[in-house]
Amino acid sequence: MKGIMLKRWLLLVAMAAMVLGLALPALAGGTNTGNTQTRVGQETEQDADSGEIDQSFESSSSGDNSNQCLAPSFVANTGNAQTGIDLVQDSSTAGDFEFEEASSDITIGGTNETTCTQEVNQAASAGG
Repeated sequence: MKGIMLKRWLLLVAMAAMVLGLALPALAGGTNTGNTQTRVGQETEQDADSGEIDQSFESSSSGDNSNQCLAPSFVANTGNAQTGIDLVQDSSTAGDFEFEEASSDITIGGTNETTCTQEVNQAASAGG
């Protein structure tokens, strides 16, 4: 009877040792059990300030025989180029990242083609 009790006691101690042997590394975080969820995050903020544009234009003409040919061209930009690049590297063996030609250019242009024909319309009067 003592032999059966001793075998049961040794079996219980062996089972407890196995449970502790499996549970302790998982509790300590020393091994990856495949159920680990890694959260990676990044926040980027870009502030863009825009100014005010005041483009005014005035024209006047006077006289009995005057012609005007106006072709104003208003082109302006007050915005900022947004050049932020978000990159997260997590658990990889990649080296440094290089961004070639990662720029943001703002090009403003335009054409203004105006043809002005100057005419004089005058009624001729022959009086005598």
